[in-house]
This record gives sequence, structure tokens and C-alpha cells, in this order.
Amino acid sequence: MQKKIIGHIACQVCGHADADVKEDKNGHAFVFCSDCAAQTFTRNDFRDRKLRGRMRPVTVTVTEQPAPAAAPVSVPKPAEPAKPVQAAPTPTPTPAQKKSSWLTPLLAAGGQQ
Repeated sequence: MQKKIIGHIACQVCGHADADVKEDKNGHAFVFCSDCAAQTFTRNDFRDRKLRGRMRPVTVTVTEQPAPAAAPVSVPKPAEPAKPVQAAPTPTPTPAQKKSSWLTPLLAAGGQQ
């Protein structure tokens, strides 16, 4: 579960200026530094008030703006189907003549010697 960031403070360990201040499951504030991964917990109400007094609270909330409404789209009426066009008849191909092989003259000779 992602903890909600409630503020920022300088890290006491490394000095990073924007360590996150979050709330634990009991509602007490604690510091988590994303630079050095140090965690500083407050264990009672007195320390919690001191930490919350020193932190810079997160005041900016980012909200998504609604997408602009799309303009209605007009769909054109379908056009009338085109009349079929008669294509010119294709000429019938003439049958190709059979090529003679190298054996044809020998067979025509009938094997005469």
C-alpha cells in the first residue's frame, strides 16, 4: 500500500532537501529520504507535533481536467451503388503450337538407315 505524502523536510542523515514526510498506520508522521533511504519515526504525540511543525506541507493537489466533449460527428448517407460497367470481352488465346523436341526428326525418319 502506497503511503500518502503529507509534506517535505530536510533529511537529518544526508541533508537531502526534499525527504518525504508520510503517516504510519497509527497516524504519526515519519520521514523517509528517497536519497539515502533513511527512515525517522515519531513514536508519540509530542514528537509528531514537532515534526509536523517543521515540515513544509504539501498544498498542491493535482486533479485531472475532464477531457473536452467531442463534437457530434455527422455520418454521410451512403451513396447509391454504381451501375456495373460491362467490360470488353477478352480475346480467346490461340493455342500455342507444340515445340518439337530433338527426338522428333529421328522418329520421323522411322529409324531408317
